[in-house]
Amino acid sequence: MTVSEALASVEFIVGRDGKPRAAVLDMAAWEALIAWLEDAEDLGLALDYAARRKAAASPEAMGLVPWEEVEAELDALEAQEKEASYAGVD
Repeated sequence: MTVSEALASVEFIVGRDGKPRAAVLDMAAWEALIAWLEDAEDLGLALDYAARRKAAASPEAMGLVPWEEVEAELDALEAQEKEASYAGVD
């Protein structure tokens, strides 16, 4: 279901004054609308990242960490956990 189809399926609840008070969507329309909003949010985040990356002198200037550093830190943590688990074994 497209967003246009989802919006076309909306039913409105009208108050005594004739003004819309609520909107009712079936689940398929609701799910299509939520998916569209999530996609729009993801696109906004990606565009923002691309603009910040283009303006930055380097990935590190943006606070990004090279994968090699992250991997080394994870390896060290894993080694510490193994060491701690062996220390508890008699």
